[in-house]
Amino acid sequence: MRKQEEKGLNMPNRPERQNGHWKWRRSGRRAGILAMVGCAFLLSACARGENRSHKSEGFEPRLDTKEAQTLEIAGFVANFEALDQAVVAFNEIYPNVTVLYEQNGSRMLADYVKNSQNIDIFMTADANVRNPETEENDVVAYCEDLSKLNINFDSMIPEMLSYCMVDGKLLRLPIMQNPCGMAVNKTLLEKNGLLMPKNYPDFLDTLENLKQGGYLPIQGAENHVYAELGVNRMMDLLAEDRDLLAELKEGESSAVEKVEPVFEQIQTMIENGYTDYEKNKTYPSDNYDASILGFFEGKMPFWVCTAESFSGAKKRESKSEHFKSEPFEYEFEYVPFGENGAYAYTEPWYGFSISKNSDSKEYAEEFLRFLVETSELDRMASIKGMPSVQKNGKNERYSAIFGKTKSQEIESEFVSDGSVDPYIRPIFTKVATDLGAGVYVNAKEASEAFVQACKQ
Repeated sequence: MRKQEEKGLNMPNRPERQNGHWKWRRSGRRAGILAMVGCAFLLSACARGENRSHKSEGFEPRLDTKEAQTLEIAGFVANFEALDQAVVAFNEIYPNVTVLYEQNGSRMLADYVKNSQNIDIFMTADANVRNPETEENDVVAYCEDLSKLNINFDSMIPEMLSYCMVDGKLLRLPIMQNPCGMAVNKTLLEKNGLLMPKNYPDFLDTLENLKQGGYLPIQGAENHVYAELGVNRMMDLLAEDRDLLAELKEGESSAVEKVEPVFEQIQTMIENGYTDYEKNKTYPSDNYDASILGFFEGKMPFWVCTAESFSGAKKRESKSEHFKSEPFEYEFEYVPFGENGAYAYTEPWYGFSISKNSDSKEYAEEFLRFLVETSELDRMASIKGMPSVQKNGKNERYSAIFGKTKSQEIESEFVSDGSVDPYIRPIFTKVATDLGAGVYVNAKEASEAFVQACKQ
């Protein structure tokens, strides 16, 4: 195992102590945020009164808690505060373990892992393990099988774990849930004498009322909004009708008629003027910061997004002058595309994998075990602002779609378990976006293109 002195703090990209604070250094492609446990993040946690006793949660360390170790984590998030806090909590038990975090990207991950022998844990996306777009993205060969490790996954939502299985191996730990839906300005609806629509007929009536009132009801980044309007229904449909899934993968014409209703609903949103492609193009492709601030201007009834985008809203309330002067009530809801309710769909948001090349593998395993066997994964989700992958997750910000307080009826629900082939969703996203852009004349043409593109 790697000791701290073997991988010291005088390497590039290590933090320097200046004026009682840690200053992060960046250098070239290896630029990243390095989080040192026991220093700035420990102090900030203490200042907020967040010290917790994980022994009271039943977690007992299995390794030497006094040994000095260094773990390196590569992730996709520049400011991963949720991970920072988990590391601080881990340091309560292992005070001599230093965790270094470096930002990376899914498109360069394989090359990075192959050439960075010190990496112990790395974030993975679908494109890295379930559906590698290119050989450069594929990191399957570098991932440990987590199912063979001594970690109790009983607290996890089983479908989330199944989604992370590849060829019978658990290659990554799901970090959070990422449902698809929309942010709803409830105050705006109420001012116009409207309520959150419960089903598709109600949704159409609400959209028409808003349009007549001078609003553009549905907005969002053009590469998100059209797909995320219909993806829940499409994924639910494929999960429930395995014959259709087989027909789709064979490229059979019989699949066209079955998927066409989803594209027809998207086409209705376009033709009725409930959304506008040129307006949607003004939002950033990540559907994040500027989209959130646009929503906070208070004139957007429905911002179509995933929980990943919605997670940034709370922290940006203070950045919006309009929201500060005229705050309004908003929440995350599913798009009500069903005759009797909404189609619910969620999937994991990234995962943590352990590198087969790690020379601190035991401590890497212990860190993931700590996340799973305590409430840390739930707490990470709360800090990030996304739903938890643990069975009893609190999910306060998503009460409208989860649990007894949910506001919508559910037509059908699919918690993605990996049974619907991962390559299908990006194809749906592309075709739905092209439909929004006018590439296809109508829903039937888009449906035919979708079926042909899914043919294996």
